[in-house]
Amino acid sequence: MAAVVAMGTTLAACSSSKSEERKYAVPKSLCGIAVESEQLSLFLPPGEKISTQKTSPSGGTTRCTITVDGKVAVIASRIWWGKGNGVGVIDVAGVHAKVEPGQVTDDEKYFYSGTGAVGKTEGCADSAHPGQDLFTVIQVFASDRDDESGMKRLIFNYNKAVEQSDECPHDEGASQ
Repeated sequence: MAAVVAMGTTLAACSSSKSEERKYAVPKSLCGIAVESEQLSLFLPPGEKISTQKTSPSGGTTRCTITVDGKVAVIASRIWWGKGNGVGVIDVAGVHAKVEPGQVTDDEKYFYSGTGAVGKTEGCADSAHPGQDLFTVIQVFASDRDDESGMKRLIFNYNKAVEQSDECPHDEGASQ
C-alpha cells in the first residue's frame, strides 16, 4: 500500500511540475491577432523566456514566430494564395512543414493535424492581391506538442480572429 501511495505522490509531483516549468506568460495574441491563451498553451513547451517576432517575408505573407528559450516553438502565418484551379486548404497544407498528414473539415475550410493546420478566410479581399484568398497557417515545432482536437480549435479561432481584424481587408474593388 505504501508503494501505491508513494507512486501516486510521485505522479502528482510530475504533473504539477510540468506547469511549473513554464516560467513565462502565454501570449494572448499571435502578433496582434487575439487567441485564447489556453488553446495556444497546448503547443508551447516549458521554459524560461518567450518572445514573438512578426515578419513579412514576401508577397503579402505575414508570419508570427514564437520562440521559447531561443528555439522556434510555433509559427502562425497569414498568406495570400491564388484562387484559381480550385486552390484550397489541402494545397496550402502541402507546402508547410508540420501540417500534414491531417483531416479536412466537411466544408473544406480547415485542414488540421496534431502539429499544424490551415484555414481559409471568408470575406477578405485586397486589391494588392487580386484573385487571391487569405489563408491562415499554424505550425508547431516544439517537441511532444501533438494535439489534433486542440489544433482544430486553435485554427478555427485564429482564422475567425483574422477575419475580424485589419488583416482581412474588405476591399470593394478587389475580385472575390
